[in-house]
Amino acid sequence: MDDKKRAHRFAVISGKGGVGKTVITANVAAAFSRLGERTLVVDGDLGLANADVILGLPVRHTLPQILRGQCAVGDALLETQGGFSLLPAGSGLAEGTHLTSQMIERLDTLLQEVETRYDVILFDAGAGIGEVVTHFVRLAHTVLLVVTPEPTSMTDAYATVKVLALRFGRRDFFLIVNEAGPDRPEEAGAAVRDCLLEVTSRFLPADATGPVQIRLAASIPLDPAVPEAIGRQRLLADVCPHAAVTARIGELAESLRNACCHPSPAVLGQ
Repeated sequence: MDDKKRAHRFAVISGKGGVGKTVITANVAAAFSRLGERTLVVDGDLGLANADVILGLPVRHTLPQILRGQCAVGDALLETQGGFSLLPAGSGLAEGTHLTSQMIERLDTLLQEVETRYDVILFDAGAGIGEVVTHFVRLAHTVLLVVTPEPTSMTDAYATVKVLALRFGRRDFFLIVNEAGPDRPEEAGAAVRDCLLEVTSRFLPADATGPVQIRLAASIPLDPAVPEAIGRQRLLADVCPHAAVTARIGELAESLRNACCHPSPAVLGQ
């Protein structure tokens, strides 16, 4: 297939759980939709999914059922209040931590089937560096790494970058620093980026393409609008359209759209 006709695939990952990855994915997807991009979110956390929960959507069928040949894509696909589509995954499924060769083949077929209908596909991958997460990373054009300024999150983010760089050849990451403080989030985000860059430059050798790149895509402020939206199972733009966090996520989507989906001379992040 001609790349120009393919949806741009983003893998949204995190080193650890609890950093707000799914909330960011859903709200970025809604922002993409407001920009006119046909957007699909694939819940890639096959064992502990919750994208449908934060959106308050009833689930009929799931991605694992599609991958096991138990239903068709159209049976599972949901339309959200944010204007984007969602392929939900299951929760509490031990088998969701493993992809068989048949499931991988069906996932590839699924993407070939749907990607001409969309401009953007976001894989909301699970936390950590398990085989399901790394497979979604391999399928993606762009990797978005969500981290908070909390030390364990930063440590796990570095571990994730290390594995993806050394084992899978991923050398370019867009960093989203979430909960970057209520005041001066840009400074907090830049400090996290600088810390990760310093560690990667010391311990991850450059290859023929150069050093590992970690570019700051956005610093998302700590904002009471987020727990309010989660509690109401709604999107930020619906609950708190004028909140600082809503504006920042809208700016992130526009930057990603310009840098990745419709590239221009400007480069996202530094």
